[in-house]
Amino acid sequence: MLVLGPLGFLAPWVLSALAALPVLWLILRAMPPSPRLVRFPGTRLLLGLKDPHPVARHTPWWLLLLRVLAIAALILGFAGPVWKPAPDQGGQGPLLIVMDAGWAAAPDWAQRQDRALRALEAAGSAGQPAALLIADGRAQGALPFQPASELAAQLRVLRPAAWETRYPADPQAALADAPAGLSTLWLSDGLDHDGRAGWLAALSGRGAVTVVPPQGPRMSLQTVAGDRPSLLLRATGGTAPAVLAIGLDPQGTPRELARLTPAEARQQAGVATYPVPIDLPSELRNRITRYEIEGQASAGAVVLADDGLRRRKVALVGDDRASEGQRLLSPLHYLRRALAPTTDLIEGGLGDVLQAAPDVIVLADQIGLPEAPALRDWVEKGGLLIRFSGPRMAASDHLSEEPLLPVRLRAGGRDIGGALSWGDPRGIADFAPDGVFAGLAVPKDATVRAQLLAEPAPDLAQRSIARLTDGTPLVTRASLGQGQLVLFHTTANAEWSSLAISGLFVEMLDRLVRSARSSLAAPEADRAEQPFWLPELVLDGFGRGVPPADPVPVSASDFARGPGPGAPAGLYRGGERMLALNAGGPLALAEWPGARIESAAQAPGVDLRGWLVALAAALFALDALGSAWLARGTTRRGLA
Repeated sequence: MLVLGPLGFLAPWVLSALAALPVLWLILRAMPPSPRLVRFPGTRLLLGLKDPHPVARHTPWWLLLLRVLAIAALILGFAGPVWKPAPDQGGQGPLLIVMDAGWAAAPDWAQRQDRALRALEAAGSAGQPAALLIADGRAQGALPFQPASELAAQLRVLRPAAWETRYPADPQAALADAPAGLSTLWLSDGLDHDGRAGWLAALSGRGAVTVVPPQGPRMSLQTVAGDRPSLLLRATGGTAPAVLAIGLDPQGTPRELARLTPAEARQQAGVATYPVPIDLPSELRNRITRYEIEGQASAGAVVLADDGLRRRKVALVGDDRASEGQRLLSPLHYLRRALAPTTDLIEGGLGDVLQAAPDVIVLADQIGLPEAPALRDWVEKGGLLIRFSGPRMAASDHLSEEPLLPVRLRAGGRDIGGALSWGDPRGIADFAPDGVFAGLAVPKDATVRAQLLAEPAPDLAQRSIARLTDGTPLVTRASLGQGQLVLFHTTANAEWSSLAISGLFVEMLDRLVRSARSSLAAPEADRAEQPFWLPELVLDGFGRGVPPADPVPVSASDFARGPGPGAPAGLYRGGERMLALNAGGPLALAEWPGARIESAAQAPGVDLRGWLVALAAALFALDALGSAWLARGTTRRGLA
């Protein structure tokens, strides 16, 4: 690059065309005389006619000036002028451009591309070889150095990844083919990443390193698990914007449903952390599909909604009057304690709770319901009905005819541990590795003393999702329309078993509630329990959701490591569950010892090529108007 004061030229050799301007001036200075119109009755009148202006006239000075200025503007434009360009630190040696390409680089991606393209143009005009390191975790082997002009096309189509920036593990192996005298231009996203310090040391030992910092603060959004889940917004500077809750309106169109305001920030190591509570009605919260930071176009600023953020509305239907004053005998007491921390509970008669449109209805020892047709219609439309057995069902003479059960039941029940029983209470068998309860640990002290038995059927084993150690079903399930029917063959209190007073009872109910309707995700602990996860929706680096181009299953080990080249941020299905893999997380500011930091004033420069070409076009337009005006005036004089 040729720098003349505040003006730099990417292709200074084009300026040699300015030497031809004097010659062009002389050529354009002559203008042939315009034809003269003479009225005559015959050719004899032409005798003696003389041209009063036998010498060619000159072009008016102002028209000549317009033409010369237009051509000069084109020459200057093709020379690639840049106003106040960044100082060239590379000299005549090879150039390495390192681009942080994770989600944190997305907000100012266009400016970063422009800066890298200017560096490649400068290297190409100086004849320097160049290499491009895209720090998205996919670079392998030694970096190839080639003519800088051949890298521009690769750089223009490059897009940020939907995971954090990742560098090759071994800097020395990646730089094995690097020529001597290497200079580095590092376009940083401003954050510290694994391996960054090692790469900085390796590059500093080979030549000058110039770091281009990001424009504006970096921000990320993350979920906070708990009984009342919330969000956590982190920012490296500036004020915290609002968090937008995006979901489907009643017509099924995605739009902004709510704006969440961050709470007071906590500062630590240059990073501000803002808690963002989710104080929304359950009807609204359950329609939300994603949360995003306003004005931040990156995958790290998006949280896809999952069951950690979505609270189900669960209706409890049972009779509490028989156990008034004796709460520990009430089935609803154990259900409240198990479900209240993670769901929104409503109670009442079956007809009343159906009008509240719950996600799940739990019936505790209920039989012969007059609202059975309405309840069946609710299940067929996608509802989850969970029923618990009890003395009322066991005493019914029409138990085998009871509707809305996943299996047919025998009348009378089974008393395992009574005085006249033939055996001891039975334990609970381990759960199937591919079922809804997969991965849950069964405590040895969880035993069942009584249960309702299922009638033998060819599909009984398929419908049994939990069994006792003797093989009899403990929990059965069947589909009905778009919904599900689930039956616990024992009570919801401690009358028939000790299951209700164990932690397993809470975990089993939580798994069932999360399987209701279109469950979006499972908790972090479930990631390793499913051997493979299949992507259904993935995010690009800018946080936009797109269908996966090639849905390749992701192994549990890769999935547990979080978003990466093999598992971008998005929604993944594993068996009956879907899990949201979000890219946002903690932020740490990067430090650059020994490197030159390019200031924001120096970094971009102003490219004058477009302005000069536009000026040339405007001058040529004025030249056309001036020429037309001159021709019009000459014609009028000839007619006169």
